[in-house]
Amino acid sequence: MPVLESRENFDVKRFVIKSKSLRGNSPRDPTRRELVILERNVKDNTPSLIGLAGFFGSSTSFLNRSYSGHDFFKVMNRISEKRTSSFLIVLPDTMTSFYGNQYVNSTAVGNYEDFIVKDVVEFIEEKYGKRKIGLFGKSSGGFGSYNLASRYPDIFGGFIDVSGDSGFEYCYIKDFPAAISKLGSMSPEKFLRYFNEKPRPDTSDQGTMNTIAMAAFYSPNKKSGLGLDLPFDLRSHKLRNDVWNRWLVLDPLRNLEERLDNLKDEKVILQVGRKDEFSINIGMKGMSRLLDKNKVKHEYKEYDEGHFGIEYLYEESIPSLISALMD
Repeated sequence: MPVLESRENFDVKRFVIKSKSLRGNSPRDPTRRELVILERNVKDNTPSLIGLAGFFGSSTSFLNRSYSGHDFFKVMNRISEKRTSSFLIVLPDTMTSFYGNQYVNSTAVGNYEDFIVKDVVEFIEEKYGKRKIGLFGKSSGGFGSYNLASRYPDIFGGFIDVSGDSGFEYCYIKDFPAAISKLGSMSPEKFLRYFNEKPRPDTSDQGTMNTIAMAAFYSPNKKSGLGLDLPFDLRSHKLRNDVWNRWLVLDPLRNLEERLDNLKDEKVILQVGRKDEFSINIGMKGMSRLLDKNKVKHEYKEYDEGHFGIEYLYEESIPSLISALMD
């Protein structure tokens, strides 16, 4: 039975599902996963929106409270203030031993693409009936929302990508120097233990962890340590083009044109801060220009913001996605 929490404007419910897709995952992360559900005035035509967390976050991260700005919980309360508002928000736990998720299948991490498109979607259909489904997320969650929606147009009717990883050379390579330095003195396996034990990892630690994690998702290799290939050589310090090219295949700025037909009938919403600390605004603007060039309808908006503390952007985009899927 779910645990029901009463809120002023909507209900919060918690369920646990047993994931078939995550069985046998290499890090032995849990296969029982919590789903946090936000419900308000759910009707037969209310779409379900699956929220994908950013890196270093999971389902409960959406419920973290901020008293100096509009957190996600406050955003949903403001959306629900309209009497006609109706929503069904599904927030799955996707945390891994690599401290986050990119929502792709990986032999090094697990089948998290399947977890979303099979296990979570199956739960929604069994609990709430067949209905239109959309995706939303920020950072890694934005990347996952684009990637899954553009690969599975038969399942998802649209997505919101807020500052999603794109233009990989601009958002990832800047972490490589610190990672090369850190991993020159300890193996990736030792670094994971070090990261886990350190009370407060610094910026270079987080960048190194992010690089290892991206390699786990983008360039898994069962025959190498930790089951992944790093995109650089730790001895020569040269970029490993064969590995880096495996990453680039998944770069939205590069694969978008291959997926245009899948996006033409979807609601596409892109939001980003023009001061993004990871330069993700470069890739996002490039994506919008490609969509414009190929006459794919979409919403694109830049804000005078960075990468963090921008959950309030959902106040504009979530109602837009819900409205489009209802129509």
